[in-house]
Amino acid sequence: MESAAAIYYYLRGLLSIPAGAVIILAGLGNLKWGPLRHAWVFMGCLLVAAAAYLLITRYYNENYGRVTLSTRAQTKGVVATAVSAVVVAGGVQTDWSLDLPVSLTAASFALIMVVYYVVGVGLRAHNTIICGALLAAGFVPVWGGAGADSKVNLGLILAGAATIATGIFDHRALNRAFGPSEEPTAGNSNARV
Repeated sequence: MESAAAIYYYLRGLLSIPAGAVIILAGLGNLKWGPLRHAWVFMGCLLVAAAAYLLITRYYNENYGRVTLSTRAQTKGVVATAVSAVVVAGGVQTDWSLDLPVSLTAASFALIMVVYYVVGVGLRAHNTIICGALLAAGFVPVWGGAGADSKVNLGLILAGAATIATGIFDHRALNRAFGPSEEPTAGNSNARV
C-alpha cells in the first residue's frame, strides 16, 4: 500500500505542465522574446501557472484522493531537492563562466530529473528516453560560441519542454495504474504513507 501511494504521489504528472511552462517562459523572458521582455508579463504568467497548479492539485485530490508521504519519504524529497538545486546552480554557473561546447544547464536538469524519479518512484521507460534526450542535447558539442546568455536560456527552454513531456507521460502511467476513483468522496480521503 505504501509503495502504491508513493507511486501515485510522484506520478501526478499534470502538475509538471505549469512548472515546465514557467521554466520555458523564464528562458524566453531572459532572452527578451516578444512580450516576455517585460517583467510584468512574466509575473502575470507566474500567476496563471500558480492558478493552474492549484486547479490541477484539486483535480487530483477529487479524482484520485490525497496522499501524505511519510516523514522519511518527505526527508528524502527535501534532500533530493537541495542536491538538485546545487547541481543546477553549478551547471548554470559553469555555463556562465566557461565557454564550453556543451550546455551544462540542460545536462544538469536531465540529471536532477533522473534523481527525482530514482528517489521517488523509479525510472520508467519514458523518463529514461526523455531525460536521456535532454542529457544528450546538453552534451552535443554545438553550444560553444553561443554566448552564456543564449546557452543558459536555451538549456532552460529544453528543460521546461522535458518537464512537460515527462509530466504528460507520468499522468498517463498514473491513469493506467490507478484510474480515477469512482467514489464521490475520493477528494475527502487522505492516505498517509
